[in-house]
Amino acid sequence: MLVRNHAIEIISAAAKYSASDIHLMMRGSYAEIQIVVKGGLRVLKRLTHEEGESIARAIYQSLAKTRDSSFNPLDFQNAQVPGDALPPSIDVSSVRIVRGPSYPQARDGAFMTMRLQYLAGHKGTRQSDLAKLEFPKAPKGEFRLGAMGYRLSQVEKIKSLMDAPNGLILFTGPTGSGKTTAMFEALQEVARTKPHRRLVTVEDPVEYPMEWAVQMAVTGARNDKETGEAFGERVRVALRMAPNIILLGELRGPEVAVAALEAAVTGHQVWSTMHVTDPFLFVERLELMDKERLDRRVFCDHKMVRGVIAQRLLPELCPHCSVPITSKLAVISKRIIEALKTWGDISSIRVRGNGCDHCGHDGSIGRFAVAEVVVTDAAVMSDFIKFGSDIARKNHREKPDSDKSMLESAIKYAFGGNVDPRDIEDSVDLIVAKGKE
Repeated sequence: MLVRNHAIEIISAAAKYSASDIHLMMRGSYAEIQIVVKGGLRVLKRLTHEEGESIARAIYQSLAKTRDSSFNPLDFQNAQVPGDALPPSIDVSSVRIVRGPSYPQARDGAFMTMRLQYLAGHKGTRQSDLAKLEFPKAPKGEFRLGAMGYRLSQVEKIKSLMDAPNGLILFTGPTGSGKTTAMFEALQEVARTKPHRRLVTVEDPVEYPMEWAVQMAVTGARNDKETGEAFGERVRVALRMAPNIILLGELRGPEVAVAALEAAVTGHQVWSTMHVTDPFLFVERLELMDKERLDRRVFCDHKMVRGVIAQRLLPELCPHCSVPITSKLAVISKRIIEALKTWGDISSIRVRGNGCDHCGHDGSIGRFAVAEVVVTDAAVMSDFIKFGSDIARKNHREKPDSDKSMLESAIKYAFGGNVDPRDIEDSVDLIVAKGKE
């Protein structure tokens, strides 16, 4: 009875603020109750994990009338609390519930989201009579994309994408290209600058713990079809959790892609990754998943797909043991040398040497990102539909404010003596004559 009363007190407190939603999050070591007030998150209360779990159970088992017969910690469940189970004074007609497991599941992580429906005429308590509530705790640190290798102009483009109220933002590249790390850095910055926005993730598996988000893992899927279906189910759960931002770990199949685009077009900012070699090939990749549901004429809209960020990681040459490309120690194909000559004087280009104590005899001192940030607009999306990716790519890159290709950026690093041209071909693309890329 005490726990039930505590649960009613929490709902009543939220109603005083005229909160639209209550988010109860069990984090393993603690629990936090957040409410959405005037469209933004605020922290109502912080509890022990055990207290939060007991309150969630009491709401589901004692207050909810429309629900499953039992509370199943490992299942996603819906429920509804009728208004007559709550004090009449708070003017709540019903509370819709979605709950389930979330990261860290190994420590019984879980969430419960409650959407409050009010009777007509509800006004809540006067704001001056209420305690001021703080925003959720923002992650520490600074925006690191610049330190990772992104140019200032690219960081500004990504910041503009972060400010968009809705739409899909894709990070593309092969496995090991660092796209998930870059996306995590961007989402951390969103949480730092906009702690009132709610992030819900669906991942396989959870790669970066985010204290400010609710993270749902896809587990137990035996193949891509089952994984896609599980992702689609989790996205449907996520959309019932009143998110502002949704992260999908990867668009790996049609169910996930369709769900991502539906979320983007219904007012959510959606972040995801895609395995594709060129940022302008995301259209072909989506169409290959399902030509009927993912027809480019449907999703090639710059309000639906806001931007595509392509990234690779390049080894940075050790300045102590690298050697000039003209050195006898350099074994570079004639094809590469002839192509590089069209870009400039190759005497400044260096290649990996035999290694030294400074680089652990590896020849490189670390890796950095080379990227291309494509902020979509009506023109490029029209080109995709009318002429295809090749023309869309060419026309977009000719715009004065567009990003250079990853290949062109990487070649400039080579002429700066920072990158071995052979590593460019390993990670980015074949080196071709200037103007042919």
